[in-house]
Amino acid sequence: MSKGTKKMNIRRIRIGSLIIAVTVCVLVAVIFTTTAIFTSVRNAQRTIAAYNTEGDRFSSNYLLKGNTRDNVRTVYTTGSDLPVFAVVTVCNYQQGRQTLPYENAVAYTFTARLVKYDESTTEKYVPVDASYISSQSLTGYSVTVSNGTATHTLGNTTLSDTFSGTLTGGTADSAAYTVSFSSNFAANKPNLYLEIVATPNTPLLPTISGVFIPDLRAAGASDHWTGSFRDDSSTAPSGYDGYNYLVTGAGSGTATVSWDATKVTLSDVSRDLLLSVPGAAQVGNSITFPVDSDVESRYDLQFYKRNITSENWTQMANQVITFNFSE
Repeated sequence: MSKGTKKMNIRRIRIGSLIIAVTVCVLVAVIFTTTAIFTSVRNAQRTIAAYNTEGDRFSSNYLLKGNTRDNVRTVYTTGSDLPVFAVVTVCNYQQGRQTLPYENAVAYTFTARLVKYDESTTEKYVPVDASYISSQSLTGYSVTVSNGTATHTLGNTTLSDTFSGTLTGGTADSAAYTVSFSSNFAANKPNLYLEIVATPNTPLLPTISGVFIPDLRAAGASDHWTGSFRDDSSTAPSGYDGYNYLVTGAGSGTATVSWDATKVTLSDVSRDLLLSVPGAAQVGNSITFPVDSDVESRYDLQFYKRNITSENWTQMANQVITFNFSE
């Protein structure tokens, strides 16, 4: 083989090696880029999935998710000879967001049972048995729960009962249960209360519950309204996309809800709710409105997070969202 032929072959080998090297680099780049894009997409999906902008679409005006002991509700009557009652709802949407109902039908159970307070237990409120009712002379106390079709009465030996219901999917739906304590509850204040637990048939939705304590509020007693967060405080505020805020009380006067607009935003539904109250007015990031428990005793509001990072719940209540009441 001549020297010229050898040089040509060497040149061809070098060119072939260069082509192979370039091809390998391109393939590596394509694989790396494709992998990076796929990884990025997966991360984006994971990030989006971590946030539930639609809230818990199994909710109530009184019941909350979490431990029952953390949701104790006092319901009042104005006379010792009058029963104490409340209307408890179960809904297929987050409170205040009826435009985002759960897409599927939700079958659930609504269980009411008599409980007592026991400081020595973890749950604090524990079921009672017939021997407790007898030993504490509580046979004359009763609680009725009705959904408009069926009525269950608790007391004496019937200490727990359950309703079954189904909320329609794809459209805002709710069910209402009227709870009524016999008048001697508020007058005598026994260690006997009502626990309600609503349990949906799907693990995607939360179980919600609460304890109801009947009490007497004499006519003419001092008016008192409060504003407070309803979210589980075991999770830091930064862990939520939004916040449930309850305004409730007894008597009449003027309430003002104010918020730091750099931190949170009041939902449009909540703003419309407050401004629909006759005499209500908004000035900047503050809404003032008349309150009268004879007309409406509670307002469930929702705020969306804008910039909540290291704030704790005390700062949320004293700086981010504040409440004032005057008689």
